[in-house]
Formats: sequence, C-alpha cells, structure tokens
Amino acid sequence: MTEPKVIPGDVDGLVYLIRAGEDPSVPPVIMLHGKGGDEKVMWVLEGVLPKGGLVASPRGLYPLSEGGYQWKESTNGEWPSIMGFARAGEALHRMIDDLERRFGLDRDRLVLMGFSQGAALAFAGTALGMLHPAALVSLAGYIPEGDIQLLLGSRVFWGHGLRDDLVPIERAREDVLRLRSVGADVDYCETDIGHKLGVECARGLNLWLSDQFSLG
Repeated sequence: MTEPKVIPGDVDGLVYLIRAGEDPSVPPVIMLHGKGGDEKVMWVLEGVLPKGGLVASPRGLYPLSEGGYQWKESTNGEWPSIMGFARAGEALHRMIDDLERRFGLDRDRLVLMGFSQGAALAFAGTALGMLHPAALVSLAGYIPEGDIQLLLGSRVFWGHGLRDDLVPIERAREDVLRLRSVGADVDYCETDIGHKLGVECARGLNLWLSDQFSLG
C-alpha cells in the first residue's frame, strides 16, 4: 500500500495527507482530527474504513502553543458555537473542491469522519450550508451550539465512550436527540471506554458504511 502524500495548502488553506482511491465504488472519506492533532493522527483509523477508496486528512488551521492544531480559536471553557468553525468550514470546502479537481473525489458520496473537535467541524460546516456530505461520522464528538436545521435528512454514525472525560456521555446523548429532532437518521453506539473509538463501535462503523453505500 502506498504511503499518503502531503499536499501543501494555499493561502488560508489546508495542508493535508491523501491516499488516492483505487475503487470508485468506495466512498471517499475525509478524516478530521481533534484538538491537538494534526494531519497524521487519524490514519490509525484507516483500517476501519472500506478498502480502496480515497482517504484524506487535513491539518487544523490554528496551531496550539503546546503542540498540534485545532479547528477554531480557543475559548474559555465554553462549548463552542457553530459560527466559531466558519473559517475552518470555508477552508474545508476549498479542500473538497481541490480534491475533486485533482483526484476525482466524488462529492455526492463524500463521508466526513471527525474525532472530537473534528466531528464538531463536520457538523458545523454542514449546519452552515458550506459542506454537503453524503454521510457524517462522529467519534467521541459533539455538536456546537447553534441552529442545526440544515442537518435535516443527514445520515450519521455516532460512536462514544461511556467513560469519556472530555465530551461526557450525557452531552453525546443530548446531541443525538438534537439530531433526531431535526430529522437526521442516526446510528448510535456506546462502549465502555474513554475518549476514543471502542472496538465494538469500530466494527459497527465499518458495517454501517458498507450498508449505507451498498458495498460488498
């Protein structure tokens, strides 16, 4: 298997890693890291995805003093708003345009898979009408505060740990109810684990993607 290729971002754009797709029937996936991550950290999850599709992972816009990057400016312990992710959502939209132009990304089948703050970006960009994914995957994630009416009809897989000490399980359950209240179709998985993806939910995600996109 070839190594992912580094693509430098443009002005106010995103640096990202990509592995080009080999099978057009497999949906492309953009993996969005959480706070403190970078374009490399999400690749440990590539094995959960259906094989053969285009996979890309960008670096957050805002560097942290302690290392790594994030998708929004820092706030003082408050749950962020959807608008706080607007600049990152615009940059991600331009990246999707770039992937379509250079690598033939099928945006009608695009999956946005975010971990923690990366999931918040995926939800925010969709709620703002900047992003139009075919499916959303939230791993230990949350929905920022604000209007989520544009998530109507979204297909969502949500995996969360019962012992998550950064995004409490109560918050996850509330956000899933918010999604369902606006007509999103949510497949929800909990496992007895902390702020990470559990084995059972990883298996569930793989099966869910295969079912949603009629693979295998």
